[in-house]
Amino acid sequence: MPQPVDRTQSLEQLERQRWPDPAEDTTPMVKNVHELRRRPIGTLEPHELARLIGQDVGLPLLLPLAVEILRDTAPNQAVGGWYDDDLLYAVVTRGPQVWAEAPDLARNLKETAAMLSDLSRYVKQEVDDFLASLPEGI
Repeated sequence: MPQPVDRTQSLEQLERQRWPDPAEDTTPMVKNVHELRRRPIGTLEPHELARLIGQDVGLPLLLPLAVEILRDTAPNQAVGGWYDDDLLYAVVTRGPQVWAEAPDLARNLKETAAMLSDLSRYVKQEVDDFLASLPEGI
């Protein structure tokens, strides 16, 4: 399992890498990603984690946090509560190489996915693709 990280620190602090400010004429997405990298990771909302993960930013640090959130909220989805499909989509659509490097995290996500029902069609397909891409034994 990944080592716990200090959630009071930003990705910039944890990765020890400060990105230069984006160009003035860059897209709002790029500006937002830069801004989110500067915030403590413990303050990031699920939709903000989804944005960063969807852009493959800070995956070793953010995926464990995202899987934890998904796992903690999965029981609520089963009883009709709200579930963050955007975060789930961002997480399960990361490439197989990401999960090959983090098999325990992949196993945790697989267990979480097994708790879910009534997913939207497009997210269900991505979850099924994620599960099919896992190596035997995970």
